[in-house]
Amino acid sequence: MTERRLEPSIAARLCYAGLPKTALVEAFTRYRQNGTSFIEELYAVNGIDHLLLTQCLAEEAGLVFENIDDDLHIISPSGAEFVDVRHRRHIVGVTADFTLKIYTAPTLSTIARIKQGLVDRSVGGPPVNIISPARLTQFFLAKHSDHLARNAVNMLENGPRHSARTVANGQQGVIIGMIITVCMFLAMLAPNSLWQAFHALFSLLFMGCILLRFLAGRHASNQTVQLMKSTSGSLPKYTVMVALYKEAEVVPQLVEAMKQLDWPRSRLEVLFLCETDDYHTRAAFEKEMLPASFKIICVPCTGPRTKPKALNYGLQLAEGDYVVIYDAEDRPHPGQLREAWQRFSESTDGKLACLQAPLVITNERDSWIARQFAFEYAAHFRGLLPWLADGRFVVPLGGTSNHFRRECLVEVGGWDPFNVTEDAELGSRFARHGYRIEMLSLPTAEDAPIEVGIWLKQRTRWLKGWMQTWLVEMRQPREMLQQAGLKRFLVYHVLTAGVLGSALLFPFMVLFVSYMLLMITLVKSTGFAGPILIFDLMNIVSGFLSFHSLGRAALKKEKMSGWILPGLPIYWALISLAAWRALWQLYVAPFLWEKTPHRPVHSAISFK
Repeated sequence: MTERRLEPSIAARLCYAGLPKTALVEAFTRYRQNGTSFIEELYAVNGIDHLLLTQCLAEEAGLVFENIDDDLHIISPSGAEFVDVRHRRHIVGVTADFTLKIYTAPTLSTIARIKQGLVDRSVGGPPVNIISPARLTQFFLAKHSDHLARNAVNMLENGPRHSARTVANGQQGVIIGMIITVCMFLAMLAPNSLWQAFHALFSLLFMGCILLRFLAGRHASNQTVQLMKSTSGSLPKYTVMVALYKEAEVVPQLVEAMKQLDWPRSRLEVLFLCETDDYHTRAAFEKEMLPASFKIICVPCTGPRTKPKALNYGLQLAEGDYVVIYDAEDRPHPGQLREAWQRFSESTDGKLACLQAPLVITNERDSWIARQFAFEYAAHFRGLLPWLADGRFVVPLGGTSNHFRRECLVEVGGWDPFNVTEDAELGSRFARHGYRIEMLSLPTAEDAPIEVGIWLKQRTRWLKGWMQTWLVEMRQPREMLQQAGLKRFLVYHVLTAGVLGSALLFPFMVLFVSYMLLMITLVKSTGFAGPILIFDLMNIVSGFLSFHSLGRAALKKEKMSGWILPGLPIYWALISLAAWRALWQLYVAPFLWEKTPHRPVHSAISFK
C-alpha cells in the first residue's frame, strides 16, 4: 500500500475514533503546503490527543499499542550510542520479567512498508509496540539524562581540544610567571623603561582598535540591505533552543515571541532548557498553552552551571538540521528563520556554518546606561560584525540569534561549557576549521540593563569570557596562524587583545594625561613626556571619535534620543572597572556566571 492510499484510511480511522474533522482537514492542508507528511502534521495540530492518534496508527499497522513501563531496561540504543534523537525511532528493551520488547514511533512510510509485508513480523520474535514520538523522546531522556549531562560537559573535549576548563596551561603559566618576575625586577631597577615599554605596547593596541573601527564605519556607510526572497517548497526541520534560569517573569512574552516565528509548526521544534531546580520558571511554562512542538527540557544541575552546558545538553535532543539560539528576553523578527534558510540554501560550498542576526535594543529611553548600551550594540552588531563577516575575518558571535548548520556545530564540538562567553569563543573555533560566519538583516529585539550594577555584572562576564577565549587561542598560536591565515590571525589578536588591553589600561592613560596637563598648568613644563602626552591625547580623542562615528554609520538615518559622545568617557571608565573585575574573577572564580535578570516589556515591537 502506498503512502498516498494510506492517508484516507488513517483519516477515516481517526474520524471514527472521534477526532475532529477540522483537525484532519487542517493536517491535510498543511502537509500539502509544507511538503511534509500527514502524520507529522497530525502530531503538530494543537488539541489533538496524541494517545488516541497513536492507538489508531497502531491499529492501521496491525501492531500493538502499549505505553512504555518506566522500569523497562533499555538494551538499544545504549547511553554511549545515544548522541541525538533525530534518527532514533525505536527502543529495544527488557521488562522486569525478562520479556524482550520493541517500541517504535513509525513514520507514514514505515506503516506502508509494514502493511506491504516488507517489515519482518515473524511469529516468535519480540512484539512490536507503537508509541508516540514525544513519548519515545521522553523515555530516552529519562533513561539517559546522566549520560547526556556528562556528554554536555565533555563534548568539546571529546572532539577539538579547545576547552577553557583549564584557564592557563602549564606553558602559559610559566610564561606568565616569567613576565611578572621580569616586570617586578624592572619596576625596581628601571621603572621608566618598564613604563615606556608598556605604554608603547598598549598604545599600539589602542591604535589598532581605532583603525578597525574607522574601517568598519566606512564599510557600514556603504552597506546595503539585501531584500529577502519568498521561500516555498519543502522546508527543513528547524530547532530553536532557549536556555533559561530564573526567568519566570518573561515566560509569557517568550512563548508569544516563539509562536510568532514564521515557520511550519510540524517543521519547528522549540526547546526551553530549564535547570531541574528552577521550579518557578518551569511552573510558568506549565501555565502556558504550549503548541505540541514546544518542549520543556529539564537540564540536570551538574557543574558547571552555565548557558553553554545547557545548550550542549539540548543539542543532543535537537531534531532539526538547523539550530538557532535565543535568549529569554528576545523578540526575534518573525521572518528571521526564513531569511536564514534562504541564505543557507544559496550557499553551495558547505562552508557557511552560522548566520548572526543583528541585535537591536528597544529600551534606550529607560536610562543613561541603557542608551549608551544601545548605541554600543548598534556599533557592534550593525557596524563591526558585518565588516568582519564580509572580510572573512574571525567573527565574535553574539550570545543569541545565532543560526547554525547542525552538522557544522557538532563537527567543531558544540559549545565550551566552561567559557562564560561561549559565543565569541565559538566564532574563533569555526574560523580554525575553515568555516565562515555571515550576517542576517532581520533583527532580534532585546532590552538593555537599566541599572549600572546589573550592567556591570553582565559586562564583567563578557570580558572574562573574552579573556578565557584569548588564553585558549594563545595555547597554540602557530597552529591558529596556520588554520586561520595571517590576515585573520592579526585582525583577531588586534581586536581581542586591543579590546582587553585598552579596557584595562584606559584609566591609567587618563590619569597620566590628567597629571601631565596639571604639570603644564602649574610647572609650565612636561619634560621628556611631552610627545607621549600628545600621542595619548590623540589616542583618547580618536578612540572616542572612531567609536562614535562607527555607531552613527551603523544607525544610518535612525535617531537615538539623548547625547552619546559626552557620556563616552564615563561609559568607558565603567568598562574598565568591569575589565579589572573580570581579571580578578578569572583568577578566583573563572566559571562564575553572574545572572542578568530580565523583565517583560510593556510596549509592542514594530519591525520595519
